[in-house]
Amino acid sequence: MSTAEENNRDAASYGDLIGRFVDRTINAAQFEQQYLDLMKNDEAPHPDAVFAVLDKLFSDVDEYFASPEASTAERREQDEALREHAATALARLRQLGALG
Repeated sequence: MSTAEENNRDAASYGDLIGRFVDRTINAAQFEQQYLDLMKNDEAPHPDAVFAVLDKLFSDVDEYFASPEASTAERREQDEALREHAATALARLRQLGALG
């Protein structure tokens, strides 16, 4: 497997996860945990442009916090804001050709 194919395969795991969140297959809390785990355990080298997208989304996920005291509307608003960030990242990864 070439390095480019390996990078695409590694980025594809991000694409799959982000896609499941954007498509509402998983909720924001599940996405947060899985994305943080994926990033923290990722040792693959990614092209700079791809890493920038993943790192920006990592920052967005890291800032996400749904307080137990928050109203349902507030939690929904925070979840949707995170989903918008994820959709933007997914579109950019596709544009970069990073998802295979």
